[in-house]
Amino acid sequence: MRHNRLAGHPAQQLDRSKKVNIDFEGQSIEAYPGETVASALYASGVRIFTRSFKYHRPRGLLCVSGKCPNCLMTVDGVPNVRTCTEPVREGMQVRHQNAWPSLKRDLYSVIDRLDRFLPVGFYYKSLIHPRFMWHLAEPLIRHVAGLGKVDPGRVPDGHYEHLHLHTDVAVVGGGPAGISAALEAARQGARVTLIDDQPSLGGHLRTDTRRHGDVTGYAGLQGFEIAQRLAETLAATANIEVLSNATAFGFYEGNLLGVMQGRRLIKLRSKSVIVTTGCYEIPLVFTNNDLPGVMLGSGVQRLVQLYGVKPGERALVVTNNDQGYYVASDLLEAGVKILALADSRDSIPQHLEEAQRLRSAGVPLLAPYTIKEAQGHAQVKGAVISRLEANRLSVEEQRFTCDLICVCAGSQLATSLLQQAGYKLKYDSTLDEMVPGELAPRVYAAGDVTGIHDLRAALLQGKIAGLEATSSLLDAPNDKTSGDKERYLQELEEIERGYRESQQRGASLIVPHPRKKRFVCFCEDVTEKDICDAIKEGFEDIEPLKRYSTLSMGPCQGKMCLKASIAIAAEQTGRSLQDTGTTTSRPPIHPVPLGVLAGPAHIAIKQTPLHYKHLESEAKMMDLGPWKRPLTYGSPESEHRVVREGVGIIDVSTLGKLDVKGKDAGQLLDKVYTHFFSTLKIGRSRYGLICTDRGTIMDDGTVSRLGEEHYFITTTTGNVEPVEQWLKWWAAGTGLCVHINNVTSGFAAINMAGPKARDVLRKLTDIDLSSASFPYMGAVQGTVAGVTTLLLRIGFVGETGWEMHFPAEYGEYMWDTFMDAGKEFGIKPFGVEAQRILRLEKKHVIVGQDTDAVSNPLEAGMAWAVKFEKEDFIGKAGLLGIEQRGLRNKLVGFVMPDATVAKDGDPVVIGDKPVGRVTSSRFSPSLGRGFGLAWIPAHLAEDSGKIEIRVAGKPAHAQVFPQVFYDPEGKRLRE
Repeated sequence: MRHNRLAGHPAQQLDRSKKVNIDFEGQSIEAYPGETVASALYASGVRIFTRSFKYHRPRGLLCVSGKCPNCLMTVDGVPNVRTCTEPVREGMQVRHQNAWPSLKRDLYSVIDRLDRFLPVGFYYKSLIHPRFMWHLAEPLIRHVAGLGKVDPGRVPDGHYEHLHLHTDVAVVGGGPAGISAALEAARQGARVTLIDDQPSLGGHLRTDTRRHGDVTGYAGLQGFEIAQRLAETLAATANIEVLSNATAFGFYEGNLLGVMQGRRLIKLRSKSVIVTTGCYEIPLVFTNNDLPGVMLGSGVQRLVQLYGVKPGERALVVTNNDQGYYVASDLLEAGVKILALADSRDSIPQHLEEAQRLRSAGVPLLAPYTIKEAQGHAQVKGAVISRLEANRLSVEEQRFTCDLICVCAGSQLATSLLQQAGYKLKYDSTLDEMVPGELAPRVYAAGDVTGIHDLRAALLQGKIAGLEATSSLLDAPNDKTSGDKERYLQELEEIERGYRESQQRGASLIVPHPRKKRFVCFCEDVTEKDICDAIKEGFEDIEPLKRYSTLSMGPCQGKMCLKASIAIAAEQTGRSLQDTGTTTSRPPIHPVPLGVLAGPAHIAIKQTPLHYKHLESEAKMMDLGPWKRPLTYGSPESEHRVVREGVGIIDVSTLGKLDVKGKDAGQLLDKVYTHFFSTLKIGRSRYGLICTDRGTIMDDGTVSRLGEEHYFITTTTGNVEPVEQWLKWWAAGTGLCVHINNVTSGFAAINMAGPKARDVLRKLTDIDLSSASFPYMGAVQGTVAGVTTLLLRIGFVGETGWEMHFPAEYGEYMWDTFMDAGKEFGIKPFGVEAQRILRLEKKHVIVGQDTDAVSNPLEAGMAWAVKFEKEDFIGKAGLLGIEQRGLRNKLVGFVMPDATVAKDGDPVVIGDKPVGRVTSSRFSPSLGRGFGLAWIPAHLAEDSGKIEIRVAGKPAHAQVFPQVFYDPEGKRLRE
């Protein structure tokens, strides 16, 4: 390991005072805190990091920045980890993937010799006839396909979380342009959030050792020193929050950014967004360009400057821009022998200090030359370069024995977020880039992403973007701000003009060869020949070409291959690069683990006003949507018996509660509900059912009329917000005088039920509770225990009972008062489980439990609540259509012949074919056997018919029970 390490350097981010050990394929590897898995493995001599997706060719480090697929490994059981960005941790387990039995000797690599049988789109053309061929090949394809393998039994370490943030200005990118933009926006008084995918700020300057004498304020400093100065200034500035190691993977409507930071998903909403995402260095397309040892120049710089790793002993540098000279100079400083620098441009740039330094060191500078072929099998052993004549390879060649080929072929702008924000790209022939064109509202671009790769320009563009982003938040920018912007624009115009004049175009990104493979897309093993063949087959447009060839559809999402593929498509079709265009950018632009997207629900936990009373009673709590509710206080069976024989109370504060007032309130309710409510008498309640436009069940509850223009609505626990919005939607624009208020949190509610409920309540109220004065489905406002209360006589559990609603502040007082008043009658609280048994014995449906998104009231046995005689109501047309076509399924009650109890969700079957499902099933203490509700085909729903239910995988027979299980006449409700 030690022989590949370089001496310490201020740009390096290693902590050499400590060491950690990682396990790679059973071998202990020494590493330093601050470096990545890939840099530690490379320093220890590892050169093959993975095998390619299709041909299983050996692949080594390429970009060292997480933008390519060449370093994907399984780390601590997690597949497809980009090891070039994964920090080392003590004891981490690193394993290869997509190779068998090992990386060095992969038997699947024989596929590389069968490429003639695997042309582009072969999966669309082969194994179709005869049909049985697919069934023979499918198991093998499934075994070979994919990269890493998911372990279904693995339990993820730690937890995921979601975070919602708001800011004035969001800056994506922590390079010089991003820092400059953030500083300027903060200087204008804005709250700024800067997002950077690196562990420290500075962008490409972190690996830049050149001295910049022409940058105002930083003259004479090396690039990494400028990065450090910028980061220090940012840290000392108020109003700036930095999200490091965070990737903005998607730009959504309303300036919403999706950001992944480790195991955290951040949803960042901002008023303005500045995109300074820079660019990606891209590979050159030549023969064997995927061999381990062929690396991007920026990747080599990262190994050297950030991680102190010597990338090779003998190197060839191939370039078409000035970057190659900077890379060669860094390699020379690192003790690597530079065999030659091949520049595809017409001449060597004499103005570069690095060129003079390389020449003084005896490095051959060759122009115009480019690489023709990398030589070797498992890794680079040599290279062939050729002189260019009219941008074509000549017969004049030179051969080198080397272990490293550094390629500097230019860049591809990281415009994905800008495209998602609405920017249109246009081809700039001078810059040879697809640059951002039309601007999107309140979205700004700065730095290398604009196509101008100049540090002075980046800093100025950042300042201008910061000013524009903040001025768009103000009604009118001040004179000083306008003056600063004008001055910056003048300076920038001069710099950009000089930059454009200095551009010298190199040769094409594609180097021809008559036979060998030249890879364009490293993710999917797509070659130049594949793209050309696909175009000949008619896939000329870039979007269908992408889908047919799978180009840019792999882990890198086109970061390494898109520019070259567009160039090939343009050449093959005879169109310009502008007309060829680019593919559509869709989020996520970087792979995001499903765990990050799923994360915790983060639904706010809701507690009723009686929550701590339940805890005092040692209730077993449950989650019901966002609510905490008592499942049971001990035994559901004993709680059931208390309600049936004595008196019980249950906290029903979770019911949705809507207060509806207005002279047209009845008219609106008639429109939205399936029943009549404009004719409901004052002091009465009625069951209410709401359907969607197509007639499916949306919600149910009760509607009570408290006055001529006053109604009180209850909804199911989880549906109050949708019902509220539904009512307001149908009231909007109608001119109806209706006012709808959600009062759920303002009222506590307790249901007291049982044959002795009246005896308890009489001790606490002067209201006449007799059936003659207060009949079933009555609604009375009065005083209970001195508290103003709305009493609804309803019978969800099938016994005489009152549902009481009162101000939430009196919740605990009322609970204690009821318990004290009921002591002599044996009052007990009962929980949700007992309530479910009680309601099930009355065949009362729970929406969402016994229904789903396609259930309708006619098939659910609720036709009595649908009044077709009304002129109109929401869902009427859909229900009429269902009635005319005939019922296909029915929700029916069933009983088991013995104590067998089906589970919710158990299938109803005919033979081995599922035809229905159990929605609710329990053991009934009243019946002494299992019973429940089930959806079954209509023809099976005959009185006393037999159905078969699979219980624990075994058949169990049940009998359809047409009537209510308990007190079918409802006498106990009305006593």
